[in-house]
Amino acid sequence: MLKYLRDFSVFFILNITSYTVLASTSHDVVLTKTVTNITQQSEASTLIDAKPGDVIEYNIYVANSTYSAISNINISASVPHSTTLATAIDCNDGNLPSALSCQISTPDGVNDYGYQGGIIWQLSGKLEAGVTAHVSYQVTLK
Repeated sequence: MLKYLRDFSVFFILNITSYTVLASTSHDVVLTKTVTNITQQSEASTLIDAKPGDVIEYNIYVANSTYSAISNINISASVPHSTTLATAIDCNDGNLPSALSCQISTPDGVNDYGYQGGIIWQLSGKLEAGVTAHVSYQVTLK
């Protein structure tokens, strides 16, 4: 969701995750979302100010606080209205634990500069107990 305050825009991050938990309960899997204004070099937060042309980075963290590994993790997000993807998403960029591999999926198969729409990170493998996975993407505010 994007809200305008004077000449600035404020982003509220809304993402959904799905996963299969082996021998545990889902309330022990924590999804944390932050946003950073790369252009203005802001600190990571859940709320930022931005203006047209700014590059914004969304970071999504999945922490496994269970006593067992989880698998089949799908993280869903979207390129917010009034923004476009600043660069293709590389989900195998070293931010994931080595036991996980990642594939990006979009409704129309596009993962490139200028894209608008939904994004799904499909994480294969197991996220072990006590471990956090991290995915991110950057957009440019129109």
